[in-house]
Amino acid sequence: MSNFDLAVAVTLRNEGGFFHNPVTGEIVNHGITLKFVRNSGYKPDADESFIRNLTPDDATEIYQRHFWDHYHIGLIQDQNLASKAFDLTVNMGPEALKLLQSAANACGGACEVDGVLGPHSLAQINALDPVELLTQFKETAARRYREIASARAELSGNLSGWLARLSA
Repeated sequence: MSNFDLAVAVTLRNEGGFFHNPVTGEIVNHGITLKFVRNSGYKPDADESFIRNLTPDDATEIYQRHFWDHYHIGLIQDQNLASKAFDLTVNMGPEALKLLQSAANACGGACEVDGVLGPHSLAQINALDPVELLTQFKETAARRYREIASARAELSGNLSGWLARLSA
C-alpha cells in the first residue's frame, strides 16, 4: 500500500491557498472547492467564508475520505504512481483514473476504462513497470489538459500550471 501522507503533501503544495476565480466563479482553498463541499455532502450549507477559513488539516481530512479512500488509490503499490494518481484525481476528478487505466492499457495492461480502481484494474496497474506507467500516465494527462484548454477558452490560462503539476 502507498502512503497517504506522502501523497497529500505533494497535492497541498500543488493546490495553494484561497482563490476566487473571477472568470469561472470557482471558490477554492487548498484545492477544495465550494461546489465540492456542497455537492459531496461534506457541508451542504457551506459558503465562501467556509472555504476561505479551510485549513490544510481540514483539506487533508477531506482528501483522505473523499479521494484517497473513496477511490482506493492507496492500493496502488508504487508510491510515485499513487501520489500522481491522487494529485490528478484531486485536480480533475475520477477522469484522472480513466486516464491511468488508459495509460495502463498503453503499457500492455487490460483495464476497463471506467474510472474505478477495482481489483482487476489494481492488479493490472500493480503488475506493470511503475516508471513506464507513470511516464505514460503523465503523457496521457498532458494530452487531456491540452484538449481541455483548447476546448474551453476560460480555462486555457490554467494549462501551464496543469502541465507543471505533472512534473511535481
